[in-house]
Amino acid sequence: MRNRFLASIVALVTVLAFSRAIFAQTTAPPDPKAANQAIYSGKHHEGSVPPHDISGVWMVSEDFRFSPIHEAPNTFLQPWALAKLNAEPLSLRKDLPGGHAGGGTALGKDEDISCSQISLTDFITKQKPIEIVQTSQRIFMFFEYAHTFREIWMDGRELPKDPDPSYFGYSVGKWEGDTLVVETVGFNDQTVINGMPHSDAVHFVERYRRPDLDTLELTMSASDSKAYTKPWTGGPVKLAWHPDWQLVEAFCLQEDNAAFKKSIIDPSWSGGKAPNGNKDPSGNKADKDPK
Repeated sequence: MRNRFLASIVALVTVLAFSRAIFAQTTAPPDPKAANQAIYSGKHHEGSVPPHDISGVWMVSEDFRFSPIHEAPNTFLQPWALAKLNAEPLSLRKDLPGGHAGGGTALGKDEDISCSQISLTDFITKQKPIEIVQTSQRIFMFFEYAHTFREIWMDGRELPKDPDPSYFGYSVGKWEGDTLVVETVGFNDQTVINGMPHSDAVHFVERYRRPDLDTLELTMSASDSKAYTKPWTGGPVKLAWHPDWQLVEAFCLQEDNAAFKKSIIDPSWSGGKAPNGNKDPSGNKADKDPK
Protein backbone atom coordinates (compact mmCIF):
# COMPACT_ATOMS: atom_id res chain seq x y z
CA MET A 1 0.00 0.00 0.00
CA ARG A 2 1.23 3.52 -0.70
CA ASN A 3 1.86 5.80 2.22
CA ARG A 4 0.72 9.03 0.59
CA PHE A 5 -1.75 9.86 3.37
CA LEU A 6 0.76 9.02 6.08
CA ALA A 7 3.23 11.30 4.31
CA SER A 8 0.65 14.09 4.35
CA ILE A 9 0.23 13.73 8.12
CA VAL A 10 3.98 13.60 8.71
CA ALA A 11 4.51 16.70 6.55
CA LEU A 12 1.77 18.56 8.37
CA VAL A 13 3.17 17.61 11.79
CA THR A 14 6.62 18.72 10.65
CA VAL A 15 5.29 22.09 9.51
CA LEU A 16 3.38 22.57 12.75
CA ALA A 17 6.38 21.59 14.87
CA PHE A 18 8.64 23.96 12.97
CA SER A 19 6.16 26.80 13.24
CA ARG A 20 5.83 26.21 17.01
CA ALA A 21 9.62 26.36 17.39
CA ILE A 22 9.85 29.73 15.71
CA PHE A 23 6.60 31.13 17.08
CA ALA A 24 8.46 33.39 19.50
CA GLN A 25 10.37 34.92 16.60
CA THR A 26 7.62 35.30 14.03
CA THR A 27 3.85 35.18 13.73
CA ALA A 28 3.82 33.95 10.11
CA PRO A 29 1.47 30.94 9.75
CA PRO A 30 2.78 27.65 8.36
CA ASP A 31 2.71 27.38 4.59
CA PRO A 32 0.52 24.44 3.53
CA LYS A 33 1.77 24.81 -0.03
CA ALA A 34 5.29 23.92 1.12
CA ALA A 35 3.96 20.72 2.68
CA ASN A 36 2.06 19.89 -0.52
CA GLN A 37 5.17 20.49 -2.61
CA ALA A 38 7.17 18.12 -0.42
CA ILE A 39 4.58 15.38 -0.93
CA TYR A 40 3.44 15.89 -4.50
CA SER A 41 6.73 16.81 -6.13
CA GLY A 42 8.01 13.31 -5.44
CA LYS A 43 11.44 12.09 -4.46
CA HIS A 44 14.62 12.39 -6.47
CA HIS A 45 15.81 9.16 -8.09
CA GLU A 46 19.19 8.64 -9.67
CA GLY A 47 19.58 6.72 -12.89
CA SER A 48 19.05 6.94 -16.62
CA VAL A 49 15.66 6.99 -18.30
CA PRO A 50 14.78 3.68 -20.00
CA PRO A 51 14.01 4.32 -23.69
CA HIS A 52 10.33 4.72 -24.50
CA ASP A 53 9.31 4.04 -20.89
CA ILE A 54 6.71 6.27 -19.23
CA SER A 55 5.16 3.55 -17.08
CA GLY A 56 4.41 4.01 -13.40
CA VAL A 57 2.33 6.20 -11.12
CA TRP A 58 2.43 9.93 -11.88
CA MET A 59 0.77 13.03 -10.54
CA VAL A 60 0.92 16.63 -11.64
CA SER A 61 3.47 18.60 -9.63
CA GLU A 62 2.23 21.28 -7.23
CA ASP A 63 3.45 24.18 -9.38
CA PHE A 64 1.86 22.77 -12.57
CA ARG A 65 -1.68 22.07 -11.41
CA PHE A 66 -3.24 23.93 -14.32
CA SER A 67 -2.39 24.03 -18.00
CA PRO A 68 -3.56 27.36 -19.40
CA ILE A 69 -3.94 27.60 -23.13
CA HIS A 70 -1.36 29.93 -24.63
CA GLU A 71 -3.84 31.75 -26.85
CA ALA A 72 -6.79 33.83 -25.65
CA PRO A 73 -10.10 32.05 -26.44
CA ASN A 74 -11.45 34.98 -28.48
CA THR A 75 -8.49 34.62 -30.85
CA PHE A 76 -9.38 31.10 -31.98
CA LEU A 77 -12.95 30.22 -30.97
CA GLN A 78 -15.65 30.61 -33.61
CA PRO A 79 -18.60 32.76 -32.46
CA TRP A 80 -20.86 29.87 -31.43
CA ALA A 81 -18.04 28.22 -29.45
CA LEU A 82 -17.11 31.50 -27.73
CA ALA A 83 -20.76 32.02 -26.76
CA LYS A 84 -20.85 28.50 -25.32
CA LEU A 85 -17.69 29.14 -23.32
CA ASN A 86 -19.03 32.42 -21.95
CA ALA A 87 -22.23 30.64 -20.86
CA GLU A 88 -20.26 28.28 -18.59
CA PRO A 89 -20.33 28.88 -14.82
CA LEU A 90 -17.26 30.84 -13.78
CA SER A 91 -16.17 27.97 -11.55
CA LEU A 92 -15.62 25.80 -14.62
CA ARG A 93 -13.69 28.34 -16.70
CA LYS A 94 -10.07 27.26 -17.03
CA ASP A 95 -9.16 30.21 -19.24
CA LEU A 96 -9.67 32.80 -16.49
CA PRO A 97 -6.97 34.04 -14.09
CA GLY A 98 -6.50 31.88 -11.03
CA GLY A 99 -6.75 28.58 -12.85
CA HIS A 100 -10.07 26.83 -12.95
CA ALA A 101 -12.32 29.61 -11.76
CA GLY A 102 -10.67 33.00 -11.71
CA GLY A 103 -12.35 33.79 -8.41
CA GLY A 104 -10.63 35.12 -5.34
CA THR A 105 -12.19 32.67 -2.87
CA ALA A 106 -10.78 29.32 -1.89
CA LEU A 107 -13.87 27.77 -3.40
CA GLY A 108 -13.18 29.44 -6.71
CA LYS A 109 -9.65 28.06 -6.86
CA ASP A 110 -10.58 24.42 -6.41
CA GLU A 111 -10.71 22.27 -9.52
CA ASP A 112 -13.31 19.74 -8.39
CA ILE A 113 -16.29 22.09 -8.40
CA SER A 114 -18.56 19.96 -10.58
CA CYS A 115 -18.67 16.22 -11.14
CA SER A 116 -20.68 16.67 -14.31
CA GLN A 117 -17.99 18.31 -16.43
CA ILE A 118 -15.86 15.50 -17.87
CA SER A 119 -12.61 16.41 -19.57
CA LEU A 120 -9.75 14.10 -20.53
CA THR A 121 -7.24 16.88 -19.88
CA ASP A 122 -8.64 17.42 -16.39
CA PHE A 123 -8.26 13.72 -15.60
CA ILE A 124 -4.58 13.91 -16.57
CA THR A 125 -3.73 17.26 -14.98
CA LYS A 126 -5.97 17.05 -11.91
CA GLN A 127 -4.05 16.65 -8.67
CA LYS A 128 -4.95 12.98 -8.46
CA PRO A 129 -2.55 10.16 -9.42
CA ILE A 130 -2.65 8.34 -12.73
CA GLU A 131 -0.96 5.05 -13.53
CA ILE A 132 0.47 4.35 -16.99
CA VAL A 133 0.79 0.72 -18.05
CA GLN A 134 2.54 -0.07 -21.34
CA THR A 135 2.07 -3.20 -23.46
CA SER A 136 3.22 -3.99 -26.98
CA GLN A 137 -0.21 -3.16 -28.42
CA ARG A 138 -1.65 -0.52 -26.11
CA ILE A 139 -0.84 2.02 -23.43
CA PHE A 140 -3.37 2.26 -20.59
CA MET A 141 -3.89 5.29 -18.39
CA PHE A 142 -5.65 4.42 -15.17
CA PHE A 143 -7.10 7.41 -13.33
CA GLU A 144 -7.58 7.39 -9.58
CA TYR A 145 -10.18 10.12 -10.00
CA ALA A 146 -13.49 8.42 -10.92
CA HIS A 147 -11.60 5.09 -10.96
CA THR A 148 -11.62 4.78 -14.74
CA PHE A 149 -9.15 4.43 -17.63
CA ARG A 150 -8.34 5.28 -21.23
CA GLU A 151 -6.46 3.29 -23.86
CA ILE A 152 -3.98 4.42 -26.51
CA TRP A 153 -3.44 2.05 -29.41
CA MET A 154 0.24 1.55 -30.28
CA ASP A 155 -0.05 -1.10 -33.00
CA GLY A 156 0.30 1.27 -35.96
CA ARG A 157 -3.39 1.62 -36.76
CA GLU A 158 -4.80 4.81 -38.21
CA LEU A 159 -7.37 7.03 -36.55
CA PRO A 160 -10.91 5.91 -37.43
CA LYS A 161 -12.77 7.97 -40.01
CA ASP A 162 -16.11 7.78 -38.18
CA PRO A 163 -15.47 6.92 -34.52
CA ASP A 164 -18.24 6.30 -32.01
CA PRO A 165 -18.38 9.43 -29.83
CA SER A 166 -17.11 8.93 -26.28
CA TYR A 167 -15.90 10.95 -23.29
CA PHE A 168 -12.20 10.18 -23.82
CA GLY A 169 -12.32 9.71 -27.60
CA TYR A 170 -10.34 7.21 -29.68
CA SER A 171 -6.56 7.46 -29.30
CA VAL A 172 -3.58 6.17 -31.27
CA GLY A 173 0.05 6.78 -30.41
CA LYS A 174 3.53 6.50 -31.83
CA TRP A 175 7.06 7.35 -30.77
CA GLU A 176 8.89 10.20 -32.48
CA GLY A 177 12.38 9.92 -31.05
CA ASP A 178 11.97 10.17 -27.28
CA THR A 179 8.52 11.78 -27.52
CA LEU A 180 5.26 9.85 -27.37
CA VAL A 181 2.75 11.51 -29.70
CA VAL A 182 -0.91 10.67 -29.02
CA GLU A 183 -3.69 11.72 -31.39
CA THR A 184 -7.33 11.55 -30.34
CA VAL A 185 -10.61 12.04 -32.20
CA GLY A 186 -14.21 11.07 -31.51
CA PHE A 187 -15.03 13.14 -28.41
CA ASN A 188 -18.72 13.45 -27.63
CA ASP A 189 -20.52 16.77 -27.17
CA GLN A 190 -20.64 16.42 -23.37
CA THR A 191 -16.93 17.12 -22.96
CA VAL A 192 -14.51 20.02 -22.99
CA ILE A 193 -10.80 19.84 -23.81
CA ASN A 194 -8.65 21.88 -21.46
CA GLY A 195 -11.77 23.91 -20.71
CA MET A 196 -12.54 24.66 -24.37
CA PRO A 197 -15.76 23.68 -26.16
CA HIS A 198 -15.38 21.73 -29.38
CA SER A 199 -17.29 19.97 -32.16
CA ASP A 200 -17.21 16.38 -33.38
CA ALA A 201 -14.36 17.41 -35.71
CA VAL A 202 -11.83 18.17 -32.95
CA HIS A 203 -8.38 16.59 -33.28
CA PHE A 204 -6.47 16.58 -30.01
CA VAL A 205 -2.71 15.93 -29.83
CA GLU A 206 -0.66 15.15 -26.70
CA ARG A 207 3.13 14.97 -26.60
CA TYR A 208 4.81 13.23 -23.68
CA ARG A 209 8.52 13.45 -22.94
CA ARG A 210 10.47 12.07 -19.98
CA PRO A 211 13.58 14.26 -19.53
CA ASP A 212 14.62 12.45 -16.35
CA LEU A 213 13.43 9.59 -14.15
CA ASP A 214 11.27 11.82 -11.97
CA THR A 215 9.54 13.99 -14.57
CA LEU A 216 6.99 13.50 -17.33
CA GLU A 217 6.30 16.57 -19.47
CA LEU A 218 3.09 17.03 -21.44
CA THR A 219 2.35 19.59 -24.12
CA MET A 220 -0.89 19.63 -26.07
CA SER A 221 -2.70 21.17 -29.00
CA ALA A 222 -6.09 20.93 -30.66
CA SER A 223 -7.57 21.82 -34.03
CA ASP A 224 -11.25 21.87 -34.97
CA SER A 225 -12.54 23.06 -38.33
CA LYS A 226 -16.04 23.56 -36.95
CA ALA A 227 -15.22 25.31 -33.66
CA TYR A 228 -11.77 26.94 -33.99
CA THR A 229 -10.33 29.39 -36.46
CA LYS A 230 -6.83 28.10 -35.71
CA PRO A 231 -5.26 25.48 -33.40
CA TRP A 232 -4.62 26.23 -29.74
CA THR A 233 -1.62 25.02 -27.73
CA GLY A 234 -1.09 24.36 -24.03
CA GLY A 235 1.55 23.26 -21.55
CA PRO A 236 4.00 22.18 -20.55
CA VAL A 237 2.47 20.25 -17.68
CA LYS A 238 4.95 18.45 -15.43
CA LEU A 239 4.03 15.24 -13.64
CA ALA A 240 6.15 13.71 -10.88
CA TRP A 241 6.98 10.00 -10.65
CA HIS A 242 5.80 8.16 -7.52
CA PRO A 243 7.06 4.56 -7.76
CA ASP A 244 5.98 3.80 -4.16
CA TRP A 245 2.33 4.78 -4.69
CA GLN A 246 -0.69 2.68 -5.62
CA LEU A 247 -4.04 3.94 -6.85
CA VAL A 248 -7.09 3.81 -4.61
CA GLU A 249 -10.77 4.33 -5.33
CA ALA A 250 -11.89 7.94 -5.65
CA PHE A 251 -15.34 8.81 -6.95
CA CYS A 252 -16.90 12.22 -7.44
CA LEU A 253 -20.30 12.50 -5.74
CA GLN A 254 -21.74 15.92 -6.42
CA GLU A 255 -23.75 16.27 -3.22
CA ASP A 256 -20.77 15.33 -1.07
CA ASN A 257 -18.52 17.51 -3.19
CA ALA A 258 -20.72 20.60 -2.90
CA ALA A 259 -21.27 20.10 0.82
CA PHE A 260 -17.53 19.77 1.43
CA LYS A 261 -16.77 22.98 -0.39
CA LYS A 262 -19.48 24.95 1.38
CA SER A 263 -18.69 23.74 4.88
CA ILE A 264 -14.92 23.19 4.75
CA ILE A 265 -13.33 25.21 1.92
CA ASP A 266 -15.61 28.24 2.17
CA PRO A 267 -17.61 28.17 5.42
CA SER A 268 -18.95 31.68 4.76
CA TRP A 269 -21.01 30.22 1.92
CA SER A 270 -23.74 28.70 4.08
CA GLY A 271 -26.79 29.79 2.19
CA GLY A 272 -27.97 28.34 -1.08
CA LYS A 273 -27.04 25.22 -2.94
CA ALA A 274 -24.78 25.79 -5.93
CA PRO A 275 -23.51 22.56 -7.51
CA ASN A 276 -22.23 24.62 -10.45
CA GLY A 277 -19.95 26.68 -8.21
CA ASN A 278 -21.73 30.00 -8.75
CA LYS A 279 -21.64 31.96 -5.51
CA ASP A 280 -24.51 34.43 -5.17
CA PRO A 281 -23.06 37.58 -3.54
CA SER A 282 -26.56 38.69 -2.53
CA GLY A 283 -26.94 35.71 -0.22
CA ASN A 284 -29.88 34.34 -2.17
CA LYS A 285 -29.99 30.77 -3.25
CA ALA A 286 -28.00 30.14 -6.39
CA ASP A 287 -29.47 28.56 -9.47
CA LYS A 288 -28.94 24.93 -10.18
CA ASP A 289 -26.75 23.68 -12.99
CA PRO A 290 -27.91 25.04 -16.35
CA LYS A 291 -29.09 22.33 -18.67
